[in-house]
Amino acid sequence: MERKKNITLLWRKLNSLEFGKDVVLVPYYLGQALGYQVEICCGYSEEVATQISKEQKEDLHFVKRPLGYRPLQRIPIYVKYLLQNASRINLLMCFHWRLETFVNILVYKFLNKNGLVYIKLDTESGKEWDLSRCSFIGRIIRKIVYNSCLSRVNVISCETSQPYNSLCHNKDFGDQLRKKLVLMPNAFDEAHLNILGIKERMYDEKENLMITVGRLGTSQKNTETLLKALENVDLKEWKFCFIGPIEKDFNSIIEQFYENYPLKRRQVIFIGKIDNKKELWEWYNKAKIFVSTSRRESYGLVLNEAKRFRNYIVSTRTGAAEDLIEQGKYGYFIEQEDNIGLSNVLSQIVNEQINIDVYHSYDSQELSYQKMIEVLLKFLCK
Repeated sequence: MERKKNITLLWRKLNSLEFGKDVVLVPYYLGQALGYQVEICCGYSEEVATQISKEQKEDLHFVKRPLGYRPLQRIPIYVKYLLQNASRINLLMCFHWRLETFVNILVYKFLNKNGLVYIKLDTESGKEWDLSRCSFIGRIIRKIVYNSCLSRVNVISCETSQPYNSLCHNKDFGDQLRKKLVLMPNAFDEAHLNILGIKERMYDEKENLMITVGRLGTSQKNTETLLKALENVDLKEWKFCFIGPIEKDFNSIIEQFYENYPLKRRQVIFIGKIDNKKELWEWYNKAKIFVSTSRRESYGLVLNEAKRFRNYIVSTRTGAAEDLIEQGKYGYFIEQEDNIGLSNVLSQIVNEQINIDVYHSYDSQELSYQKMIEVLLKFLCK
């Protein structure tokens, strides 16, 4: 029997959340589309090993190596792995445009000249390609390395339109990037949704519920602005639920909020962390509104989940928000740190002054992995 072709992703230490994210799902669905087996070379804990055994997928294998979170310590492990395995890897996949990726590309292509290379940038702005921040010598060295690696790469993807447009017009590498760069948003796992048996609710079946999902109280998520905004919103028959792990220092801010606004305890509710995917997605499914006050996001997968379940999205202009809201078609933009502006928007929603029933013509399969992978295949199959 002929051996299946192989996709290998070189990753770092795998965490439990990444089973439902692009780290695992992009190589897996790419392998499904090509008929390849997939190997993810990574480190992982005993807890994650247990999760791997529970979530087995056909033709998806995790190869354990002592990989952690320090890039310089990972490079010799990657090199050793490629020296042993490059000849049987048909497609090498790496995340991010940085030193370890350059080493992986050059070593792999030296050992396997016919192999394909796919780089998923996972970039917030594309600034790693901006050489103006480098010294004169630094620019020369980076130009040589970048051009050498670019010539060996088959396809590069980025997730949002802002860095995509910026990279296509990059003064040093734009001409090359335009030939290999694709805009491929992070996707939603429709197959897993079907397995869970969640019945999608239409607008009239949803509750008067607003939610936010994330690591509550972190600087990145800026939960304090959202809580401050809710001080000035009469929610009436609506509820607002905060979902996610709560930073220890943020508990005192929550208690202060309840002390100042005791009547809001029934309507402003902290649910906590939800690990069960079906339970989490059911919150989106019954909610009408999703709110994000993030200060920064490279993408923001919670926005994908919100749109998949037809939530009206109220968000800062971070990550994929502009692409997903589509110039106000599916939501409303708020400014950073503007708790007054946010409270006004939420009040208008409660008082039915903003139409939030906006998904009549929306194709819920638009963000499926199958749709996204089609973009890659056009480049890989040239």
